[in-house]
Amino acid sequence: MKSVRLAASAVLAVSVWLPGQIGISQAAQPAAPAGAPAAPLPAATDDAITFDQYRDWRLRYIEQRQTQLTAQLAAADLQPRQRARLEQIKAYYDWFAGLSAADRDRRFRERFDQIDANHDGIIDHAERAAWHEKQRAFYGRGRTASAEPAAEREPR
Repeated sequence: MKSVRLAASAVLAVSVWLPGQIGISQAAQPAAPAGAPAAPLPAATDDAITFDQYRDWRLRYIEQRQTQLTAQLAAADLQPRQRARLEQIKAYYDWFAGLSAADRDRRFRERFDQIDANHDGIIDHAERAAWHEKQRAFYGRGRTASAEPAAEREPR
C-alpha cells in the first residue's frame, strides 16, 4: 500500500508541473516514439500564463504521457516491477483523461488558483518560480544522495 501511495504522489507531482518545467528528468524518461509529437511548451521566459493556456498545456501533456506510457509498456524486456509502476502511472492518466471536461476544468482551476498567489487570473514568472520551489521542497527534488546520510534514506 505504501508503494501505491508513493507512486500516486509521484504521478501527482509530475502532473502539476507547469510549462517550462519537466516533471520527470529527461534521463529517467525514454524519448517519445518517433510518431508522437512532443507537447509544445511555452518558453520559460513567457511572462504570464492564463488559465486557458494552462488548461491546454495540461491536456496536451496528458495525451503525450499516455502515448509515451503505451510505448514503454509495449517493450518486451520490462521487469515486472517496472511494468507494474508504468501501469499505475498509465491508469492515473487514463482516469484523468476519462473525466468529464467540467470535472477536469474544475481540477485544473483548483491547481491554477493555488499557483496564482495574487489571484489576478494570470500566473507570472515569480508565481511560477515560487510554485516550483514549493514543489521541489515538498517532493524532495534536487536532493542529492550525499546530502542525506545513507542510514536516514528510505529503501527504494
